[in-house]
Amino acid sequence: MIERSRKGRNVLFWMAAPFAAMTASLVPGQEKEPGTAVAGEETAQETAPAPEDGDDLFTLRPVHVKARKWDELQQEVPESVAVFDEEQIRDAGARSVKDLSFFVPNLFINEFTARRLSFPSLRGIGSGQGDPAVTTYIDGVPQLSVSSSSIPLLDVESIEFLRGPQGSLYGRNSLGGLIHYHTRVPTDVARGEATVSAGSYDWQELSISTSGPLVEDQLGLGISGLFSSRDGFTKNDFTGNRIDERNSVFGRGQLVFTPNDRDAFRLVLYGEGADDGPFALNDIRALRQRPHRVNQDFEGENTRDLYSSSLVWDHLTDHALMTNALSFVAWDVDETTDFDFTPIDGIRRHTEESQNYLNHEIHLSSKDGESVRLADDASLRWLVGLHTFVSDSERMPSVDFRPGGAGIFFDPAQVGVDTTEGDFDDFGTAPFGQVTVTLWEDLDLSAGLRYDYESKRATINHTFETGGFTVLDVTTRESDVYDEWSPMGAVAYRFTDDLMAFARVAKGFKAGGYNNAASAGQFAFGPESALSYELGEKATCFGDRLLVNATLFYVDWEDMQLTVFDPAAGGRVENAGESTSKGVEVEVVARPWSGVDVIAGYGYADTEFDEFVDSFGIDDSGNRLPFAPETTRNLGLMYSHPCCGDWRAYVRGDYFRVGPYFYDASNLERESYELFNFRVGLSSPRVRVEAFLNNAFDEEYIPIAFQFNPADPTFFIGESGTPRFFGVSVGVIF
Repeated sequence: MIERSRKGRNVLFWMAAPFAAMTASLVPGQEKEPGTAVAGEETAQETAPAPEDGDDLFTLRPVHVKARKWDELQQEVPESVAVFDEEQIRDAGARSVKDLSFFVPNLFINEFTARRLSFPSLRGIGSGQGDPAVTTYIDGVPQLSVSSSSIPLLDVESIEFLRGPQGSLYGRNSLGGLIHYHTRVPTDVARGEATVSAGSYDWQELSISTSGPLVEDQLGLGISGLFSSRDGFTKNDFTGNRIDERNSVFGRGQLVFTPNDRDAFRLVLYGEGADDGPFALNDIRALRQRPHRVNQDFEGENTRDLYSSSLVWDHLTDHALMTNALSFVAWDVDETTDFDFTPIDGIRRHTEESQNYLNHEIHLSSKDGESVRLADDASLRWLVGLHTFVSDSERMPSVDFRPGGAGIFFDPAQVGVDTTEGDFDDFGTAPFGQVTVTLWEDLDLSAGLRYDYESKRATINHTFETGGFTVLDVTTRESDVYDEWSPMGAVAYRFTDDLMAFARVAKGFKAGGYNNAASAGQFAFGPESALSYELGEKATCFGDRLLVNATLFYVDWEDMQLTVFDPAAGGRVENAGESTSKGVEVEVVARPWSGVDVIAGYGYADTEFDEFVDSFGIDDSGNRLPFAPETTRNLGLMYSHPCCGDWRAYVRGDYFRVGPYFYDASNLERESYELFNFRVGLSSPRVRVEAFLNNAFDEEYIPIAFQFNPADPTFFIGESGTPRFFGVSVGVIF
């Protein structure tokens, strides 16, 4: 079934590639205000050069965002938004969205060593298997699965992190929030950049990008590529090999066509081939005694192939902007692993998954930065649109119960191969809209509404083979329809140009679905919804040298979809009843002196199951949610100083603390950790040379673990966190 799907996907690929699209937008015939920020704070998609002298060296520059699908100042958006631009990503040494997550209060990204398993959680709202609860957009293209969301930060101009439900504008799978990559758009200014890096564990990385005009003022081209490899962090005592290595090749191409002042087209193609080592999983009691060690007789592998194509057409009229976007995404993974995690040849698991989908969105809005005048003291901004997608995915987990494990891990009668092949079809459509009315230039009243309709079908075939005979062959068919209204309302008042307060209420929605492998009666799980209340302020002080943003929040959600481990299925999703999360977020950015940037953040989240009995029969009511850190903290300091003509020397240190948090709903095992990162370097307008030391004090921690033994809730399998890591890099801009 999987092989047939790949052939079909390739046909779709060649048919859809020329037409694929997305919603990263060029606004034809219209200039945008440039804006950046300092050291990890919000930034615009177009950046202005830093001031060279004068008092502006002390001030924070304005930040523009696209959080509400139109361009506006971040400090005027009535919700919690954190954004990082290209310069800040480089200064932080971030190579993945996981690296940036430490700077965002109450954001926790839970990852395995295989890069395709990346599960973001905001304010305690997250997911494991199934659809994400914090969705990722890449240049306007929604990633329907976590398997396609983690890509290199190559040619990324900015990343926006939206906290709280985004259902009214972005729909399904955004009930916790949203992560949005914006890549660099080719312009009429020719530029190129190349970076070579090397470091611990034989890490090697080469990236190169170039862009510029093919036809001045009309046609621009951008091409970029990245090669990266490193050895594994973990040693297998059974073989003496290092496992969990990473190797990947990534490439992106962009073509921008602006035939006139009213139309713009942007075509983006990217793909990645990733070959990662096996999961570095072990009993967490053993890992705490000997970190980064496993003892497994079988070493598997994890591969992921990813492709995306997208095209967006922007058309500007005298009074509105139309954005018409179509996209196509395809990925497949192939995983093999030792599934008993011991030197006994007992259980092995093989997983194949694939997905391909077409996504279309069209919306019409008032032009960026412009409002419709309703009266002398009233104006209006508006947007209406329609989003539609169709998806086909297949999953095939196969568990090989080998003779060596009989009588140790399972009954001898279970020797054989248990395989489940699932075919899942999904169709969804959603009209949506939003308006913002401004009264007396100080009061904003915003409202949004979306109606999601989603139809799902699943065909699941379960077989068991032993001794060359098929002794079980059962096919299950399921189908259902889910629909939901997702409203949003917000009020913002500007007391001064530098101080705004806001209140926001929003709903998020995630459709139900089907487990690929589960016991009878456990294939289907229901939809999940969350209602969030926010009260916040955004302020700049001392002549724009200090920025302080703070938010109080309360989240109430029903039928939370929770991943529970199943040794036969590998994991399944079930609904966990009602849960709540409440807390606070504070972000501070300061430039107290020329060349000195300070960033700090604090997040507190008090999460709780109101009612839930887990798969072990334990009543978890009153417990904290899994993988929901009670606190997240970050503090960073960067100092730069001119030297030797146009060169600048800089040094940076970052401190992060995560936790405590629990791995499980029963709150039996928990973790917390602290990390220190340091960077030093020299930079000029053309060259950048730096060295870095991450996890400088070699903190030993286990960021991810899960319950493995259905008869013993205290038995956990996990992976060690990234050890101390040193590297150097040289970058050239030409």
